[in-house]
Amino acid sequence: MKKLIVILFLMFSSSLIAADNVLNDGDLVRISVYGNPDLTTEVKVSAQGDINFPLIGEVSVMGFTASQAEKLISKKLIADGFLRQAQVNLIVLQSTGQQVSVLGQVAKPGKYSIETGSKTLFDFIALSGGVSAQGSDFMTIIRMSQNPPQRISVNIKKLFLQSNTDQINSANMQMQADDIIYVPEAPVFYVYGEARTPGVFRFTPGMTLVQALSMAGGLSARGTENGLQIQRRNQDGQLVEVEATMSTVIFADDIITVKESLF
Repeated sequence: MKKLIVILFLMFSSSLIAADNVLNDGDLVRISVYGNPDLTTEVKVSAQGDINFPLIGEVSVMGFTASQAEKLISKKLIADGFLRQAQVNLIVLQSTGQQVSVLGQVAKPGKYSIETGSKTLFDFIALSGGVSAQGSDFMTIIRMSQNPPQRISVNIKKLFLQSNTDQINSANMQMQADDIIYVPEAPVFYVYGEARTPGVFRFTPGMTLVQALSMAGGLSARGTENGLQIQRRNQDGQLVEVEATMSTVIFADDIITVKESLF
């Protein structure tokens, strides 16, 4: 009995959500007519605001609520002589009017619709294919419905490696229409010169020069610790040389150069 009540409540809630929303182009809707299962149709609202429904053809629903569209379809079915009575039910399966943008370093950046019912942060990251290899450990959620927009930062790496269940569930917030999820590119540092595998490497806050060089395979046979050099941008954006030892803490975008030994 309780299960039946829950199901009926969810169906009623879904109908209210659908009825309150104004239909937009691109919305995916399911339309059914009581007692006529062969008329059940899933269709997208066209760019012109039309849907194609069996028997009556094109129906313009742009700007209508779901309940208004139900009445319009019902009237057409009756007026055209196809049915004496027509109890029409229209449910919005996906609404382009309620979208979340996922931008930056994810596999499939873009806009994703909020389906009937709530969607969470992790749902949208999964829909976008997940964070790419170049993505940062931090992501920012921008809530555009606030004035000024609210910005929420989430440390994904720390969240999954160090947090408990309650903290993870708390961070998995419900997304709202027009929210933006932004995953920036991970910060990097550069190693040039006489390292075994010079190149560009992912930066971790607090790492030292010896840790940075180990990611580049250490010094080559011709490299020397006496020839270590770090170039770093100052507040004016100019590159300046920083005194370097193996215990020096490096910063994001540092350029590390290993010079060749003279002997």
